[in-house]
Amino acid sequence: MEHVVSPIAEIYPLMGTPELTELADSIRRNGLREPVVLRPDGAVLDGRNRLRACAIAEVEPRFVEFAGTDREALEFVVDTNSHRRHLSESARALVAARLATFTHGGRRDGGNPALLTQRDAAERLGVSERSVRDGKVVIDHAPAELVDDVQRGLIAVRAAAELIRAAGKDKILVAEYHRLRRASGSTEWYTPPHVLNLVTELFGAIDLDPASNEGEPWVTARTYYTKADDGLSREWSGRVFLNPPWDSQGSPGPWVAKLVDEYTTGRVSEAICLLPARVNTAWMDRLAPYARCFVRGRLRFGDATGDAPFAVVLVYLGDRVQEFVDLFDALGSCYGHLPPSSSAQ
Repeated sequence: MEHVVSPIAEIYPLMGTPELTELADSIRRNGLREPVVLRPDGAVLDGRNRLRACAIAEVEPRFVEFAGTDREALEFVVDTNSHRRHLSESARALVAARLATFTHGGRRDGGNPALLTQRDAAERLGVSERSVRDGKVVIDHAPAELVDDVQRGLIAVRAAAELIRAAGKDKILVAEYHRLRRASGSTEWYTPPHVLNLVTELFGAIDLDPASNEGEPWVTARTYYTKADDGLSREWSGRVFLNPPWDSQGSPGPWVAKLVDEYTTGRVSEAICLLPARVNTAWMDRLAPYARCFVRGRLRFGDATGDAPFAVVLVYLGDRVQEFVDLFDALGSCYGHLPPSSSAQ
């Protein structure tokens, strides 16, 4: 007999094949220890995995009914699964985001208040409210394969949300970005050679690449730090080219903050950093005083099989703004910073 599943049950992900097979083997050996829980209308509230495992094990399932309110049903599912599931923080953020969408009678329809606020959901799942907001972005705008990777812990929820926002919440662009990342088997976007040529032409030589790739360096620099070297913990100096990691490793924010700090102290004499053109982020705001070039079109990074589905900006920190503009104007529109005029005294 096919059973309808309550939307409340779907806030938690289904087990993967290995876990489901293990559960089926246990039920085959020991029988079904916990019955499947149904709502009064027959919809499965808790026990989707047990029901699937019973079918695999060819064991007749047992059922009990939960007759509480929608709020009580929601509380029951969260309480019951909190001690069963070993979910990553990102997976819990997705669960919390789903929790915060439920109204009396089902999912949000725009007219009824949610059963739990984002703050309530965050507290119940032990995550931050920001993670819940990021989780909602993923649920609303990510293709299924990206949602699955977040649930499996292959990419952080914050990185997935950043990716989605950078792609303008366009699912086609998000899917292409994610496909390229998975196909490359790498967390690195290798800077295109024609961009590096312009950087070298301006600098003469690159003294430091603080976020270099593993193996043979892609950027020709006198000094480079790989992930193993932990470039964020090192002192930077000279002329720096920075193309920071930006994916499951998290936001480029810490790298931008480090670059600005090292330049402000004078240890870094000049720098160019390549970033996704996210003008509404706190880390891009740190770069507001510096010249930048918004690259036309979409860059093709390294040996990627397609163009990156997000806009790119190159930001210059240094005194030779005019030389930067003259060189990089070939790539896109260049802008400088005009400080506000002082108030008349």
